[in-house]
Amino acid sequence: MEKKKKKKIIYILQEIVIVAIGILIAVSISNYKENVDNQKYIEKTLLAIENEIKLSQTEVDSVLNRHIKLYEIIDNHIGSNEYTLSELITSSGGFQVASIKNVSLRFFISNKAELLEFQIISQLLDIESQTDILSDKIKRLADFVYDNLNERNDEGKIKFYHLLADVIDGEQTLLESYSRLLDDNKIYIKKHK
Repeated sequence: MEKKKKKKIIYILQEIVIVAIGILIAVSISNYKENVDNQKYIEKTLLAIENEIKLSQTEVDSVLNRHIKLYEIIDNHIGSNEYTLSELITSSGGFQVASIKNVSLRFFISNKAELLEFQIISQLLDIESQTDILSDKIKRLADFVYDNLNERNDEGKIKFYHLLADVIDGEQTLLESYSRLLDDNKIYIKKHK
């Protein structure tokens, strides 16, 4: 009887080991599949973010060049009451606002941010923050312009000049952040392939 009991216990232990090994294999396969899926998701999302940033970068760069031209025109007309602020803005091609896209960035941050390294997340959040700050600067400038379109005096032009300089600084800072992220993004994607 004792031998039968030992054989039964050994048989039960063997069955438990077989089941445990099966579970470990299934969990390993599941983890591997999840890791592969996460890598594909990260790569696709980072490529989408990269494409959006490149589009925004082109847009911001174009608007920045117009703003620099406007800045120079205003600078050249401080001390002259010949033209109104409206006429100076119009002569430069007008004041523009860049169309900045952050859709993929917001989607990624809200869904699977834990999959990325902190440095990339930090850069993405910094870009979003800089975009909001730039938007506030543009609103402040636009509010001033609408209230002072017909100003000819230096006081209005100088205030516009400084507000525009603040917008230009925001655009340049955003462009620098875009460049840094694009460089780091390429490195990150290569490292995780």
